Amino acid sequence: MVVGFRSILAGAALLASTAAVSADGYYGGAKDTLIVPGYPASWYLRGDYSHAWVNVGDVAMPSFSFRDHSDDRTWAVGGGVGYYFGRGIRGDVTYEWRGGVDIHATTATASTDLSIESSVLLANLYYDFRAGERLTPYIGIGLGAARHDTSGGRVVSTCGGICTYGGSDNWTAAGALMAGVSLRIDRGHRAPVSIKDGPVAAEPGRLHVDLGYRFLYLGDAHAGSLVNVAPTTPGPRVDDITAHEIRIGLRWDIR
Repeated sequence: MVVGFRSILAGAALLASTAAVSADGYYGGAKDTLIVPGYPASWYLRGDYSHAWVNVGDVAMPSFSFRDHSDDRTWAVGGGVGYYFGRGIRGDVTYEWRGGVDIHATTATASTDLSIESSVLLANLYYDFRAGERLTPYIGIGLGAARHDTSGGRVVSTCGGICTYGGSDNWTAAGALMAGVSLRIDRGHRAPVSIKDGPVAAEPGRLHVDLGYRFLYLGDAHAGSLVNVAPTTPGPRVDDITAHEIRIGLRWDIR
Protein backbone atom coordinates (compact mmCIF):
# COMPACT_ATOMS: atom_id res chain seq x y z
CA MET A 1 0.00 0.00 0.00
CA VAL A 2 2.88 2.39 0.90
CA VAL A 3 4.69 1.67 -2.39
CA GLY A 4 1.53 2.34 -4.39
CA PHE A 5 0.90 5.72 -2.76
CA ARG A 6 4.55 6.74 -3.14
CA SER A 7 4.21 6.20 -6.89
CA ILE A 8 1.01 8.24 -6.95
CA LEU A 9 2.52 11.13 -4.98
CA ALA A 10 5.59 11.12 -7.23
CA GLY A 11 3.29 11.41 -10.22
CA ALA A 12 1.52 14.36 -8.61
CA ALA A 13 4.82 16.18 -8.16
CA LEU A 14 5.76 15.55 -11.81
CA LEU A 15 2.38 16.80 -13.03
CA ALA A 16 2.56 19.98 -10.94
CA SER A 17 6.11 20.82 -12.04
CA THR A 18 5.29 20.24 -15.73
CA ALA A 19 2.24 22.46 -15.54
CA ALA A 20 4.17 25.23 -13.78
CA VAL A 21 6.96 25.25 -16.36
CA SER A 22 4.56 25.34 -19.31
CA ALA A 23 1.93 27.71 -17.94
CA ASP A 24 3.48 30.98 -19.12
CA GLY A 25 3.73 29.89 -22.75
CA TYR A 26 0.30 28.40 -23.17
CA TYR A 27 -1.53 31.41 -24.52
CA GLY A 28 1.54 33.14 -25.82
CA GLY A 29 3.23 36.30 -24.62
CA ALA A 30 1.87 39.81 -24.69
CA LYS A 31 3.64 40.48 -28.03
CA ASP A 32 1.82 37.70 -29.87
CA THR A 33 -0.66 38.91 -32.47
CA LEU A 34 -2.79 35.73 -32.53
CA ILE A 35 -4.33 34.61 -29.25
CA VAL A 36 -6.39 31.44 -29.71
CA PRO A 37 -7.76 29.81 -26.54
CA GLY A 38 -6.77 26.16 -26.31
CA TYR A 39 -10.10 25.33 -24.66
CA PRO A 40 -13.17 27.07 -26.17
CA ALA A 41 -15.32 24.88 -23.87
CA SER A 42 -15.46 24.92 -20.10
CA TRP A 43 -17.17 21.61 -19.27
CA TYR A 44 -17.06 18.12 -20.77
CA LEU A 45 -18.64 14.69 -20.37
CA ARG A 46 -16.70 11.45 -20.74
CA GLY A 47 -17.23 7.69 -21.01
CA ASP A 48 -14.53 5.02 -20.83
CA TYR A 49 -13.88 1.30 -21.26
CA SER A 50 -10.84 -0.39 -19.69
CA HIS A 51 -9.18 -3.78 -20.14
CA ALA A 52 -7.22 -4.53 -16.99
CA TRP A 53 -4.51 -6.94 -15.88
CA VAL A 54 -5.00 -7.27 -12.12
CA ASN A 55 -2.20 -8.09 -9.67
CA VAL A 56 -2.49 -9.03 -6.00
CA GLY A 57 0.24 -8.38 -3.44
CA ASP A 58 -0.71 -11.03 -0.87
CA VAL A 59 -3.59 -13.24 0.31
CA ALA A 60 -3.55 -13.93 4.04
CA MET A 61 -5.51 -14.99 7.11
CA PRO A 62 -4.68 -14.23 10.76
CA SER A 63 -2.84 -17.52 11.25
CA PHE A 64 -0.98 -17.78 7.93
CA SER A 65 -0.38 -16.38 4.45
CA PHE A 66 -1.15 -18.21 1.25
CA ARG A 67 2.14 -18.92 -0.48
CA ASP A 68 0.90 -18.76 -4.07
CA HIS A 69 -1.99 -16.95 -5.71
CA SER A 70 -3.24 -16.36 -9.23
CA ASP A 71 -3.82 -12.97 -10.88
CA ASP A 72 -6.67 -12.28 -13.29
CA ARG A 73 -7.93 -10.01 -16.06
CA THR A 74 -11.09 -7.97 -15.96
CA TRP A 75 -12.91 -5.03 -17.58
CA ALA A 76 -14.37 -1.74 -16.40
CA VAL A 77 -16.86 0.79 -17.75
CA GLY A 78 -17.43 4.25 -16.36
CA GLY A 79 -18.19 7.88 -16.97
CA GLY A 80 -17.74 11.32 -15.51
CA VAL A 81 -17.93 15.07 -15.82
CA GLY A 82 -14.96 17.40 -16.18
CA TYR A 83 -13.87 21.03 -16.41
CA TYR A 84 -11.19 22.84 -18.46
CA PHE A 85 -9.26 25.16 -16.14
CA GLY A 86 -7.04 26.56 -18.91
CA ARG A 87 -3.28 26.64 -19.47
CA GLY A 88 -3.34 22.95 -20.35
CA ILE A 89 -4.95 21.84 -17.09
CA ARG A 90 -8.27 20.02 -16.83
CA GLY A 91 -9.90 17.84 -14.22
CA ASP A 92 -12.82 15.45 -13.87
CA VAL A 93 -14.68 13.25 -11.41
CA THR A 94 -15.30 9.68 -12.63
CA TYR A 95 -17.16 6.62 -11.37
CA GLU A 96 -16.67 3.14 -12.81
CA TRP A 97 -17.94 -0.41 -12.41
CA ARG A 98 -15.40 -3.24 -12.60
CA GLY A 99 -15.95 -6.88 -13.52
CA GLY A 100 -15.23 -9.66 -11.07
CA VAL A 101 -11.67 -10.83 -10.35
CA ASP A 102 -11.25 -14.53 -9.46
CA ILE A 103 -8.39 -15.39 -7.11
CA HIS A 104 -7.07 -18.89 -6.36
CA ALA A 105 -4.65 -19.01 -3.42
CA THR A 106 -2.75 -21.98 -1.99
CA THR A 107 -0.33 -22.95 0.74
CA ALA A 108 1.46 -26.26 1.22
CA THR A 109 -1.60 -27.62 3.06
CA ALA A 110 -4.64 -25.47 2.11
CA SER A 111 -6.32 -23.58 -0.73
CA THR A 112 -9.20 -21.17 -1.29
CA ASP A 113 -11.06 -19.47 -4.13
CA LEU A 114 -12.78 -16.11 -3.91
CA SER A 115 -14.09 -13.40 -6.23
CA ILE A 116 -13.92 -9.60 -5.91
CA GLU A 117 -16.13 -7.06 -7.69
CA SER A 118 -15.21 -3.39 -7.34
CA SER A 119 -16.39 0.13 -8.08
CA VAL A 120 -14.11 3.16 -8.08
CA LEU A 121 -14.71 6.89 -7.52
CA LEU A 122 -11.81 9.17 -8.53
CA ALA A 123 -11.05 12.88 -8.75
CA ASN A 124 -8.56 13.28 -11.62
CA LEU A 125 -6.24 16.09 -12.74
CA TYR A 126 -4.54 16.18 -16.16
CA TYR A 127 -1.98 18.24 -18.00
CA ASP A 128 -2.50 18.43 -21.79
CA PHE A 129 0.54 19.05 -23.96
CA ARG A 130 -0.31 21.19 -27.00
CA ALA A 131 -3.78 21.81 -25.59
CA GLY A 132 -6.41 22.73 -28.18
CA GLU A 133 -4.68 20.95 -31.08
CA ARG A 134 -6.18 18.02 -32.91
CA LEU A 135 -3.76 15.50 -31.36
CA THR A 136 -3.03 16.11 -27.66
CA PRO A 137 -0.79 13.97 -25.44
CA TYR A 138 -1.49 14.15 -21.70
CA ILE A 139 -0.46 12.91 -18.27
CA GLY A 140 -2.66 12.67 -15.20
CA ILE A 141 -3.18 11.59 -11.63
CA GLY A 142 -6.27 10.48 -9.72
CA LEU A 143 -7.13 10.07 -6.03
CA GLY A 144 -10.28 8.65 -4.50
CA ALA A 145 -11.84 5.50 -3.07
CA ALA A 146 -12.76 1.96 -4.11
CA ARG A 147 -15.52 -0.30 -2.84
CA HIS A 148 -14.87 -4.06 -2.92
CA ASP A 149 -17.54 -6.75 -2.70
CA THR A 150 -15.77 -10.00 -1.78
CA SER A 151 -17.50 -13.36 -2.13
CA GLY A 152 -17.69 -16.03 0.54
CA GLY A 153 -15.86 -19.31 0.11
CA ARG A 154 -14.06 -22.18 1.77
CA VAL A 155 -10.55 -22.86 2.95
CA VAL A 156 -9.91 -26.52 2.08
CA SER A 157 -7.11 -28.31 3.91
CA THR A 158 -5.25 -31.27 2.44
CA CYS A 159 -5.68 -32.88 5.86
CA GLY A 160 -9.45 -33.01 5.28
CA GLY A 161 -10.53 -29.92 7.21
CA ILE A 162 -12.87 -27.33 5.68
CA CYS A 163 -13.51 -23.80 7.01
CA THR A 164 -16.27 -21.67 5.48
CA TYR A 165 -16.25 -17.87 5.44
CA GLY A 166 -18.91 -15.37 4.43
CA GLY A 167 -18.86 -12.53 1.92
CA SER A 168 -18.16 -8.94 2.87
CA ASP A 169 -17.69 -5.44 1.47
CA ASN A 170 -15.31 -2.63 2.37
CA TRP A 171 -14.13 0.81 1.24
CA THR A 172 -10.46 1.60 0.75
CA ALA A 173 -8.28 4.39 -0.66
CA ALA A 174 -7.56 4.31 -4.40
CA GLY A 175 -5.26 6.18 -6.75
CA ALA A 176 -4.18 6.29 -10.38
CA LEU A 177 -1.40 7.43 -12.69
CA MET A 178 -2.28 8.01 -16.35
CA ALA A 179 -0.72 8.85 -19.70
CA GLY A 180 -2.18 8.86 -23.18
CA VAL A 181 -3.29 10.87 -26.17
CA SER A 182 -6.61 12.36 -27.24
CA LEU A 183 -7.67 12.93 -30.85
CA ARG A 184 -10.37 15.40 -31.90
CA ILE A 185 -12.44 13.51 -34.49
CA ASP A 186 -15.12 15.98 -35.61
CA ARG A 187 -14.51 19.02 -37.83
CA GLY A 188 -16.37 21.52 -35.71
CA HIS A 189 -18.09 24.62 -37.10
CA ARG A 190 -16.91 26.27 -40.30
CA ALA A 191 -18.44 29.61 -39.31
CA PRO A 192 -15.75 31.81 -37.73
CA VAL A 193 -16.01 33.11 -34.20
CA SER A 194 -14.58 36.43 -33.12
CA ILE A 195 -11.74 36.60 -30.63
CA LYS A 196 -11.39 39.86 -28.76
CA ASP A 197 -8.35 41.91 -29.72
CA GLY A 198 -7.26 39.35 -32.30
CA PRO A 199 -7.96 37.77 -35.68
CA VAL A 200 -10.90 35.52 -36.45
CA ALA A 201 -10.54 31.75 -35.87
CA ALA A 202 -12.67 28.71 -36.68
CA GLU A 203 -14.35 26.98 -33.75
CA PRO A 204 -12.84 23.47 -33.24
CA GLY A 205 -14.84 20.27 -32.83
CA ARG A 206 -16.27 18.95 -29.61
CA LEU A 207 -15.72 15.18 -29.77
CA HIS A 208 -12.43 13.54 -28.73
CA VAL A 209 -11.28 9.92 -28.71
CA ASP A 210 -9.04 9.14 -25.75
CA LEU A 211 -6.53 6.27 -25.80
CA GLY A 212 -4.30 5.75 -22.79
CA TYR A 213 -2.62 3.68 -20.10
CA ARG A 214 -3.54 3.75 -16.41
CA PHE A 215 -1.88 2.27 -13.33
CA LEU A 216 -4.62 1.83 -10.74
CA TYR A 217 -4.10 1.18 -7.02
CA LEU A 218 -7.14 -0.40 -5.36
CA GLY A 219 -6.01 -1.04 -1.78
CA ASP A 220 -7.15 -4.12 0.17
CA ALA A 221 -10.26 -6.33 0.09
CA HIS A 222 -11.65 -8.39 2.97
CA ALA A 223 -13.82 -11.50 3.02
CA GLY A 224 -16.22 -12.18 5.91
CA SER A 225 -15.44 -14.03 9.14
CA LEU A 226 -15.16 -17.81 9.43
CA VAL A 227 -18.54 -19.43 10.02
CA ASN A 228 -19.22 -21.30 13.29
CA VAL A 229 -15.78 -20.53 14.67
CA ALA A 230 -15.31 -19.03 18.14
CA PRO A 231 -13.80 -16.62 18.86
CA THR A 232 -14.62 -14.61 15.69
CA THR A 233 -11.87 -15.18 13.14
CA PRO A 234 -11.53 -13.04 9.97
CA GLY A 235 -11.54 -14.77 6.61
CA PRO A 236 -8.98 -14.14 3.84
CA ARG A 237 -7.65 -10.64 3.23
CA VAL A 238 -6.38 -9.60 -0.22
CA ASP A 239 -3.66 -6.93 0.04
CA ASP A 240 -2.37 -4.32 -2.40
CA ILE A 241 -4.62 -4.87 -5.41
CA THR A 242 -3.29 -3.08 -8.50
CA ALA A 243 -4.14 -3.04 -12.19
CA HIS A 244 -2.36 -2.15 -15.42
CA GLU A 245 -4.99 -0.94 -17.87
CA ILE A 246 -5.41 -0.05 -21.52
CA ARG A 247 -8.32 2.41 -21.84
CA ILE A 248 -10.37 3.88 -24.66
CA GLY A 249 -13.02 6.53 -24.26
CA LEU A 250 -14.94 9.45 -25.68
CA ARG A 251 -14.94 13.04 -24.40
CA TRP A 252 -17.58 15.54 -25.48
CA ASP A 253 -17.03 19.25 -24.88
CA ILE A 254 -19.99 21.29 -23.65
CA ARG A 255 -20.12 24.96 -24.67
